[in-house]
Amino acid sequence: GTSANIFSIQTRRLQRALAKHFRFVFVDAPFECPAGPGVLPFFEGMGPYKRWINADGDDEGKVRPLLRKTMAEDGGNFVGVLGFSQGARLALGLLHEQQDRHPEAFKFGFGVFICGTYPPLGLSSSLFPATPTAQFESQGWEDRHESVIDIPSIHVVGNKDPFSYKSRLLVRCSKPSSATVMEFNMGHHLPSIPADTLRLADGIIRLHDRRQRELGAQQAVRSEKRSSMVEVVEIAVQA
Repeated sequence: GTSANIFSIQTRRLQRALAKHFRFVFVDAPFECPAGPGVLPFFEGMGPYKRWINADGDDEGKVRPLLRKTMAEDGGNFVGVLGFSQGARLALGLLHEQQDRHPEAFKFGFGVFICGTYPPLGLSSSLFPATPTAQFESQGWEDRHESVIDIPSIHVVGNKDPFSYKSRLLVRCSKPSSATVMEFNMGHHLPSIPADTLRLADGIIRLHDRRQRELGAQQAVRSEKRSSMVEVVEIAVQA
């Protein structure tokens, strides 16, 4: 496990690179646990450490209300979601819900998954089985969830990360046309070399710009359809 405060420290280089474009909002996962890989000894004494997976039978309904509360209190316009390791599992699960038009889904324009593990963590049992074990054992799980997400995304893979094979499995959940894969010479952590951080930051900016263009085009199509409908109604009334 880790914490919102720790992740804020870990992403400080990326935050500086994106300061003119985005504001980062961090949220603590609801379930306490021991410190995760790479957290100690640097973040010794910065607990409690938290995780998104409920392994002790607590109320799994804590996650969605926690996210909604954080977003409502911030009052901002959340354009994207970013997650690291287990957090990337949750972030991709949220996009999966959005793609599936789940009634309680959040609305994000893009996702960034850094050293993500696998499988995605869903908040809806209709998309994902309730437990990690069941997710792996569910017959045909990979086939049902491969190449289904077309929301723009960036997948960061560390070629020295012992969990890199899981990061590559996570990529398979997105359509190839919507996913950008960035591979860095690093382990299970965020990019630390300035050039790598700038490359990721530039990719995020381009991702957001691409999504804005897509949304603008969709809005233009909807406006054109509404105009056509108005014209038809006017003609009908005049007749």
